[in-house]
Amino acid sequence: MAEAAVVEGVSKHFDAGRRVEALIAVDLVVKEAELVVLLGRSGAGKSTLLTLIGGLDRPDAGTIHVGGLKVDALRGGDLDRFRQRTVGWAFQTAGLLPLLTALENVWLPLALLGQADGIAIGEARAVLRAVGLEDRADHRAYELSGGEQHRVALARALVKAPLLLLADEPTAQLDSESAREIAMLIRRAADSGTAVLFATHDRAVAEFADRVLVIEDGRVRESG
Repeated sequence: MAEAAVVEGVSKHFDAGRRVEALIAVDLVVKEAELVVLLGRSGAGKSTLLTLIGGLDRPDAGTIHVGGLKVDALRGGDLDRFRQRTVGWAFQTAGLLPLLTALENVWLPLALLGQADGIAIGEARAVLRAVGLEDRADHRAYELSGGEQHRVALARALVKAPLLLLADEPTAQLDSESAREIAMLIRRAADSGTAVLFATHDRAVAEFADRVLVIEDGRVRESG
């Protein structure tokens, strides 16, 4: 499989009264149709790494390529297009618009990309069907359970068919059954061709991975 994301020698620090080395010379590769789990405790650097790969911040050193684009060199409209089209996000909180229906929450990213309403709504319904929520499409977000809201959020991330899905602790606030459902859906997305980097502290998620990486004190290594 082709390489979807390549991180080479990436370092990042923060100054918060003292210098904190968040990432130190990180190397990693995520291939298309591969689910890579990034396992680490809170504060290990997981979210920082995903933020850099997703183009929301820049590294102090090193390079990041996603889909052949040098992410750390993108600026202005090119960076906006990368964020909108190439990368999908699944977060610890669902982040849905509560007064919109499940369908509207999923359809919205396509509308923002300028896709015709009829096509966008059809694609949104198809993705909701894929996550098992077709029958909840017309329910407002606040009427859904926590697990259902996370499934809608995952559908929203996948509806634009991103090359890379960045999952930042998407199961952290869920009960074990709902967490497993989300992990299985993310596994299915990878099987359908999406590259996935899944950051978590939950070792149970590792069973769904093609590879497991461990991040500790800003350094990334292969598990085992």
